[in-house]
Amino acid sequence: MSFGVVDLETQNNPHLGHLSSPHCEQNYIVAPGWAINDGPVGHCYFNSREEADSSLWFDEFIKDVTILVAHNATFEIHWFLGRHKEAFLAFIKRGGKVFCTQYAEYLLTHQVDQYPSLEDTAVKYGGTKKIDEVKILWEQGVKTSEIDPELLIRYLVGPEGDIENTRIACFNQYRLLEERGMLQMFWLRMDSLVFNAVSTFHGLYVDMEVAERNHKEQLVRADVIRQQIKAMLPADLPTEFEFNFGSGYHMSAFLFGGPVKYDKKVPYDPPKFEKVDSYEVLGKFIPVDQIEPSQMMNVTIYKSGKNKGIPKVFPIDSDVPKLKWGDDVYNFKGLVDFADLPSHVSSQYLDKRAEFRGKQTLSDGITPVYSTGKDSLDLLANFVAFAKPLKELAQLDKDNSTYYLVQEYNAKGEPKKTKGMLQYVGPDGIIHHSLNGCATVTTRLSSSTPNLQNLPREGTSTVKEMFSSRFGKDGRIVEVDYTALEVVDIAAASGDRNLLDQLLSGTDMHCYRLAGKLKEPYEVVLDKATNKENPAYKEYKELRTQIKPQAFAAQYGASAHGISFATGCSIEDAQAFLDTEAALFPQATAFKQLIRKEVEITGSLPEGLHRECTDEGMWSIYRRGYYRAPGGTCYSFRQYATRKNGQQTMDYKDTQISNYPIQGESSFIVQSACGRVLRWLVANDFFGGAVLCINTVHDAIYLDCINEEWARYVGKYVAWLMADTPRYMCELIPAYKEWGYDTTPFPAVPEFGLNMMSKEHC
Repeated sequence: MSFGVVDLETQNNPHLGHLSSPHCEQNYIVAPGWAINDGPVGHCYFNSREEADSSLWFDEFIKDVTILVAHNATFEIHWFLGRHKEAFLAFIKRGGKVFCTQYAEYLLTHQVDQYPSLEDTAVKYGGTKKIDEVKILWEQGVKTSEIDPELLIRYLVGPEGDIENTRIACFNQYRLLEERGMLQMFWLRMDSLVFNAVSTFHGLYVDMEVAERNHKEQLVRADVIRQQIKAMLPADLPTEFEFNFGSGYHMSAFLFGGPVKYDKKVPYDPPKFEKVDSYEVLGKFIPVDQIEPSQMMNVTIYKSGKNKGIPKVFPIDSDVPKLKWGDDVYNFKGLVDFADLPSHVSSQYLDKRAEFRGKQTLSDGITPVYSTGKDSLDLLANFVAFAKPLKELAQLDKDNSTYYLVQEYNAKGEPKKTKGMLQYVGPDGIIHHSLNGCATVTTRLSSSTPNLQNLPREGTSTVKEMFSSRFGKDGRIVEVDYTALEVVDIAAASGDRNLLDQLLSGTDMHCYRLAGKLKEPYEVVLDKATNKENPAYKEYKELRTQIKPQAFAAQYGASAHGISFATGCSIEDAQAFLDTEAALFPQATAFKQLIRKEVEITGSLPEGLHRECTDEGMWSIYRRGYYRAPGGTCYSFRQYATRKNGQQTMDYKDTQISNYPIQGESSFIVQSACGRVLRWLVANDFFGGAVLCINTVHDAIYLDCINEEWARYVGKYVAWLMADTPRYMCELIPAYKEWGYDTTPFPAVPEFGLNMMSKEHC
């Protein structure tokens, strides 16, 4: 093995939300540094982009390297793709691997240390604190090319510089990964990191015409709903009260009742009166606009001065009180009657530790400000009809401000701030997002600037329609999704044959659960719920619909209370669902307890004891345990203060224990598949540029293809690769055979279309 450690200092002009982006024409590699194994440290310094781009330093450096090492390697990969693409892809093509010291530290700390810095990481292994001058200059807005070259080079390749610290971290991390049985898992994740870097470098194409059209339609729909909601405001609401739907105080009072101050014209104390211009006529004052022509001859006039002979005007008090701006209070009656809600729902607002009761109060200093955010509205919408338009409006407002382009203005009407996803679209119509590998406790990827892993589903929004092919009208977007990946994974991991058999035989799982609940034969329930000719069709179709969200909530470890909150069913129905689930799939249910047992054992070890300072300045003690998956990934859990049987205690959260390992291991399958897809594409030179990987979203891989023929071919092959990946993982990590990865089918379905919303099967 030949470790090639590299770090780049680049020009740092901001570009479409990213700093030091290679997509900015003004940015270039100012100073690269490198070292191979324990060899000497080398570097270059370039005075311009032309000088940097013409250099062959990377070609020479990479030709004998088998493992390319960097901290936050995605940054370097983007630059290599932008400036040294041929040499970098040749490195990958011949089997070269990437070693990211940031990602390694993240995994070695069981995902507790997220985005670990190079300095903090290196110091753990005997590295040194870096000099701060360069970082300070960057923070002051100084461009990299303006920094004294000698200072910059020392920061990069000096004894305490990036290259030495990265090398120290890598060699120690490699040893620990090997000792802990995590190395092969790490290499699979590193190939995924390269896939992510290549995908975000390619980016997603946005059809701006479609985006603008859909945005206008959503704004119209939001206005319609806003008018519907305004009709729900009290009829006696004063005209001076400017209701603000964006105010938590106004919304809380509107929904739950309470007093709100507002600006209103009020009289002076003591009273003052408006003045009225008047003429004096024989000792009486008559308003100017009421004077009769015949009275003008008796009007008092100026007897001298420049106004001599002109009628004299006197400001006289009228009987109209003079008003000033002051405070008044309007008391909302509220739409929600807590007494009409189930007790476990109202408790979320009324209990001493209620989740949706804020610390602020309304104008009386007593009435709490209750949450009217997404989670609160989602809960209320399950129980009261009037919350549904509020929930829809909140979703539309989120779409409009998140996925489109919003310009904010100051009081003078000048542009102040631009928000929304479309601000990141480049002149070529491409968005270069970020896929973050060190951001979650589960190892699942996150996305930012913008978040392209959280696009709203079809049926709830048209946002996905704007994402189409960069290849024009003949191009196609390919999406390949695992089918029920997390459910299949827990069936395989737990050995629950019934769950797995039902999944693989094409059983309608919602009807199967409903049959278990009603204690009726599955075939009978299936016919009633799907056969429109069956007299019970309407009733059973609704019952099937009701059980779907219960299954989803239970999958993520929700208790009976949690299922009730999420779906609107009673606690009794929720508990009945959990009891049915345990009876139908006992091994899958028991598997969560096996995870908890290991967490409690590891948390009881001496190193599991931790302490922290609370917001109140008090120190508290908690334990942190972990569960180790077959591949070596460890999922960490900490205890939280909770109440059980009326007593305060420390315990792990069931929702986390149920969710983290399966979500993480399912994500690992996807990441392993991404790495295989990347190596396949590189081996085939991206088919002459006809096929580009562009994104991964939880259970899916996305590609952009030049036409339908390529889309069908690529979709089917990638689907095969994805379905085969768990078996492939067993070849590299035999421990996954314990979970049946070598025998369990993991089906994947390929689709393609003109855009991400319009799809058909390959």
